[in-house]
Amino acid sequence: MAEQRRTPGAAPGHPWPPSRPGQWPPHKPEYQASRPTPVRPQRRADASRWHWLLFIPIVVPLLTPLYNRIEPTLLGLPFFYWCQLAFALLASVIIAIVHVATKDK
Repeated sequence: MAEQRRTPGAAPGHPWPPSRPGQWPPHKPEYQASRPTPVRPQRRADASRWHWLLFIPIVVPLLTPLYNRIEPTLLGLPFFYWCQLAFALLASVIIAIVHVATKDK
C-alpha cells in the first residue's frame, strides 16, 4: 500500500499531494466577475471645518509688523508685550470655540 502523508489540519484519508489537480483545497470559492463598487474616501472622524480656525492663533503672531511698536502703552506695558498677551487670550478663546463646536463629532 502506498504511504500517505498528511498535512496538519487535513482531513483523514486525504492523500498528499493531491492525486488530481483541483482536489485540494476541497472548497475553492467561485468568484463571479461583476462591476467593482465605487470606493468613497472615508472622512476622518475628527475632520471638521472648524479646525481651520486654529490657524489664526498660529499665523497672526507671526505677522510681527502688526505689533512691532511701543505705543500705545497699557498700564505701563509697551504695545508689543500686551499685544502678545492678547494673542494668547485670543488663542485660548479660539481653541475653546473649536472644542465646543467639534466635541460631539
